Amino acid sequence: MRQDKIDIRGRNGFPISGSLIRQDGPASRLAVFFPGLTYRNGMPVLHYPRQLLLARGYDVLNVDYAYDAIPDFMALPEADMIAWIGEDARAAMGAAFALGPYAHFTLVGKSLGTAAMAAVAPDEPRLASADLIWLTPGFRTHGVAERMARSPQRSIIVIGTADPHYEETHVSAARTRGAEVVEMPGLDHGLEKPGDVAGSLLAMREIMERIAAWVDASPG
Repeated sequence: MRQDKIDIRGRNGFPISGSLIRQDGPASRLAVFFPGLTYRNGMPVLHYPRQLLLARGYDVLNVDYAYDAIPDFMALPEADMIAWIGEDARAAMGAAFALGPYAHFTLVGKSLGTAAMAAVAPDEPRLASADLIWLTPGFRTHGVAERMARSPQRSIIVIGTADPHYEETHVSAARTRGAEVVEMPGLDHGLEKPGDVAGSLLAMREIMERIAAWVDASPG
């Protein structure tokens, strides 16, 4: 595999770091990773799904924004933050579509990254058959739950019951829409059990087994 830098120009032409990991041979599927506000693409909840998808033959585009390092962003009201993220997410997907004639896309987002997913998934025709992996979705973040509800694509949601964003009403609604939900008792927003390293590792193994089975069942 090889890794290349990708130039993404977000809101007002602001540069966003991106990196593309390519298979050694041609790939027909691309996964796009959107991290959290402070939860980077190299951290466990995103690292292991990325390794899984690479092992399944996907190319992977990591969108490495770092909003917490932008004072102007951090000073905004939440609705304006989400609007900014949406512009950047659309720019990132524009860069993804320009990378090649991929037959299938998978979007993966953690926390704030699910706001990026929600900004593009409902209305982009080229994502109509995409797979969506929502990791600790921001159900309480402005507009996210509503836009998730408007995303008809095949979806899996992973969330812990001790996550501040956990809401049973949204979880139940997602199941009703046909999403697979991995509901992990006692896990926090980092999908960990505070103070229990071994328990956290066992939980991550279970999560990855569920995601792997879901990915392998994809018609894409």
